[in-house]
Amino acid sequence: MTTLIPGAEPMSHRGSGAHGALVLHGFTGNCGSMRILAEAFVAAGWHVEMPLLPGHGTEVADMLPTRWADWAGAADAAYRALASRADKVVVVGLSMGGALSLRVGADHPEVAGLVCI
Repeated sequence: MTTLIPGAEPMSHRGSGAHGALVLHGFTGNCGSMRILAEAFVAAGWHVEMPLLPGHGTEVADMLPTRWADWAGAADAAYRALASRADKVVVVGLSMGGALSLRVGADHPEVAGLVCI
């Protein structure tokens, strides 16, 4: 893997309450585009997972071998990690992250809310 673009780092935060937010960036993007939203959830005391999707956050060549199943799998794994410590989870996604949010919601009907940006 190539060096991460500054600001592209993923986030995993243990909050103080029962609520959690899964935050997903878009295609060719990285966590930097959603960091301010993730930090707002952190400030509210929520548990947060914001994964860096496979192939993202470095250079285009790193994305070439990745596919939809890789991104959906990463979103699902992040959801499961978050759901293990939060009673209610909302999923928020930008662009392709919005499509992934819908997929997580379809696969996990217990999701409390979906936000597609």
